[in-house]
Amino acid sequence: MDTNIDTNTPVTVIGLGEMGTAIAEALIERGHRTTVWNRTASRSAPLVAIGAEAAPTAAAAVAASPLIVVCLLDGDAVDAVRGTLDADMRDKVVVNVTSGSPAAARRTAEWASAHGAKYVDGGIMGDVSRVGTPDVLFSFSGDHDGYEAHRPVLEGLGTIAYFGEDPGFAAVEFLAQVAVGYEFLLGLLHTFALVKAEGADVTAFADRVAGSIGGYVPLVKSFGAAVSTREYGPDLGPLSVQAALMDDLISHRESLDIDTVRMREVQRLMDRRISDGHGDQGFSSLFELLDDSRPRRRMGDDVIPFGPQLIGQTEKALNALLQIVLSGRDLTERQWMSLRLASQLDDGDDLDTFVAARLHGPDVGRLLASLRDRGLIAGSALSASGAALVAEIGREIADLTGSLWEGIDERESQAATRVLNHVLEEARMLLRASTA
Repeated sequence: MDTNIDTNTPVTVIGLGEMGTAIAEALIERGHRTTVWNRTASRSAPLVAIGAEAAPTAAAAVAASPLIVVCLLDGDAVDAVRGTLDADMRDKVVVNVTSGSPAAARRTAEWASAHGAKYVDGGIMGDVSRVGTPDVLFSFSGDHDGYEAHRPVLEGLGTIAYFGEDPGFAAVEFLAQVAVGYEFLLGLLHTFALVKAEGADVTAFADRVAGSIGGYVPLVKSFGAAVSTREYGPDLGPLSVQAALMDDLISHRESLDIDTVRMREVQRLMDRRISDGHGDQGFSSLFELLDDSRPRRRMGDDVIPFGPQLIGQTEKALNALLQIVLSGRDLTERQWMSLRLASQLDDGDDLDTFVAARLHGPDVGRLLASLRDRGLIAGSALSASGAALVAEIGREIADLTGSLWEGIDERESQAATRVLNHVLEEARMLLRASTA
């Protein structure tokens, strides 16, 4: 293969959505003979008007150029086009910038190799209107010779970076970068909900957050170094000190019916890390509980003795799993408990009285009203949609937690049942005595 291809290299673009069209336009503007193909042929017309050549089939488009840029909706679309390309593709370089997983990139690389082509996978970060400028970032990985041969062409599309021969690494980079944004922005929206619920000025708060974001840059770098070396300093402060904030953070959100899933996960990880004897380390050390390469805890390693701590930790862990299920359905834990109680109500009983007797707190009426407004409760019973939702969530919880009980000896399970029921009854007796 000629590795001295100049910037006038003919290029084919397969897929003419917004991003594919922008890529084709950038190539045409830079003088490349550009062949385009799209399943909906009419999308080629605007590009043909400015100098592109439209191919009648994907196979014809591939035959037209040594460099083929694929930019489709998703992996399924890529697979569908691949199925039409059975011809010999020797001396072709396929650059696929369709969003997908690392595994999908590796599978496509195997397909390309089997057909004689060199494969480069890619990801795009940036606004479609900025394609062709340094403001759009392209991550690439895969065949090094193929990448180097056409690097001048790719540099004309934006700022580019190469992450190695493994074709999956570009997808790793892209998905991880996007995930950082989503994780941060969703957390930000939850804090906006908190600020708004308290009646404070969200716009002013957002301005203050924007002003403080720069302070996270050195923290991100220090976290990366700590994770790489597994040497965890106190960064945000010792976990033993940070953990003292968690109950307030969670109870504040609960009081306003704001999502607590993330805060509960932070608390669970902090508690676990502290119980492992690492309370002097910082937030970055929570990575040790997330890293799949770390050996799993085995029964007998740092076992918590039976008592309030073990019961409390178990309750927190199970509650965190419940929050995972509920978070996608816009239900608070108390709303879910109300629905469960409604599903247990005998015919003729008053739902409000039944729930109030079991779900303590002044907000029971408001909780039930919110569920009635959503059509999940009708009168004193679950509606059809409410019953379906309870059943659906029940199945999902069972699927999620089913593995927790695997491997427990039946005799141990029976003993645990007796002990926990005894503790529960004694605790209820104390509660009744304290409220008498």
